[in-house]
Amino acid sequence: MTGRVVTLAFVLIVAGCASTGDELNPQRTGSAVERVSPVRAADINTRLGVGYLERGQVQLALEKLELAVSQDPHHVPAHLALGIVYERIGRDRRALGHLERAARLAPEDGAVHNSYAALLCRVERFDDADRHFREALEDPFYPTPEVVLANAGSCARRAGRDGEAENYLRQALEIDPRNRLALFNLASLSFESGRAFPARAFLQRLEATGPLGPDALLLGVRVERALNSPEEAERYAMQLRSRYPESLQAEQLRAGDS
Repeated sequence: MTGRVVTLAFVLIVAGCASTGDELNPQRTGSAVERVSPVRAADINTRLGVGYLERGQVQLALEKLELAVSQDPHHVPAHLALGIVYERIGRDRRALGHLERAARLAPEDGAVHNSYAALLCRVERFDDADRHFREALEDPFYPTPEVVLANAGSCARRAGRDGEAENYLRQALEIDPRNRLALFNLASLSFESGRAFPARAFLQRLEATGPLGPDALLLGVRVERALNSPEEAERYAMQLRSRYPESLQAEQLRAGDS
């Protein structure tokens, strides 16, 4: 996901640039690390860990990142990256621990709070998630507040707080009218509340930004059927069947057609 790419880039930026190629060579890291301070060593191993993670080498990433936090327990990028790794492999408790630690160490950093809030939402700690999304929005230097707003809106929707969700999502669109997460959630919210015409408008805006995923295509079918537009409904249905024939959404479509 885009949010994760941004987070990994943030980890690399905060960890700092390595001074020589030797320090970043996995075969020579041990001897290099012995000659630098623990903080510098943690920087190096965090960068190595993130590099391994981006290449899909999760075990090596864990080894380097755990080494980094042992060298410098206050190293925010290492804790942040460990949170990402542990979440990726389904160890939510460890992921939460590292992200909470990062948030305590960097209480004014929006990227840290956004990552922590996203995981809190996934494990249905909705009040805590909203608090950390709001903390992220307090960071005046966070470059993409619309991402935080869209995440917060999506989370509020999961929590059943539709009014709060719509407020966040509309704020996201004020900053970035092409934000796909906000557009999809507003389309879905509109349809669920019986407002099919606004739902269609949001879906059309979403489609203008790029190809629709299976959830949006199925929503398009339902919206156009509600608006008594069978040709448009079939257009969405054909895309869903051709692009995502094995998806749960295609199965739901077939069940609805039978």
